[in-house]
Amino acid sequence: MDLFNSLIKRTEEVISDNTKTVHNFDSHRLWTDVGYNQVILQKDTAFELDGVGFTLVTTEDINDVVVVVGDELKNISSNTKYARVAIVQIEDEDDAQKLHDTIKKAEYVKYNCYPDGYMMRSASSSNKESVRVSKTALKNNISFGSVGNLFIRKYKEIPQVKGVRVIFVNTDVVDYTALQEIAEMTREITNTLNKVMDNLEFDCANCNLKEICDEVEGMRELHFKSSKGEAQNG
Repeated sequence: MDLFNSLIKRTEEVISDNTKTVHNFDSHRLWTDVGYNQVILQKDTAFELDGVGFTLVTTEDINDVVVVVGDELKNISSNTKYARVAIVQIEDEDDAQKLHDTIKKAEYVKYNCYPDGYMMRSASSSNKESVRVSKTALKNNISFGSVGNLFIRKYKEIPQVKGVRVIFVNTDVVDYTALQEIAEMTREITNTLNKVMDNLEFDCANCNLKEICDEVEGMRELHFKSSKGEAQNG
């Protein structure tokens, strides 16, 4: 059930007119994961990236690639706007609870990925994301390609994940407002999915999830499946 496909299409449209560098996944070029939240002090920071980071899940075929829209890390010299988008292919699943669990696992990957010298801060209540890149990491040739490879490996530790495209955006000419709107809609869909699983209201006319169900293809079907499953188990 592809709740995010329209947002994937919109994301691709936003970045379509920009120059891209594409790196195929290389398991031998993973940036080091230190396994914990590093603290990079201002005096040790080369620059900061500030923007959004979000995950879009689909059952359509996705190749394991890292896409850089803009400059590589070594070519950035000052603080800049930024976005990180992960498009994740998962197994097609009719069971609403299993689908929900897989989406949540994919969403939580960003809280369990700790690239050395690349301090990520993500707000749990939104998709805002900021990154501090250390001077030492730059000297050691950190790149979006190697950090993206690490993200791909982390996503693919989830058994249901079949393919991952990680997109890093930092060009000045992209429409960041559009990406922020996509990130917000992603959050609304995820929150609605959480409510569907927690509160199985079957009366659509009086349900406070109606607006999202009307807008997002597949959400109403999922809501009905969840309600029927709960009724059968009750």
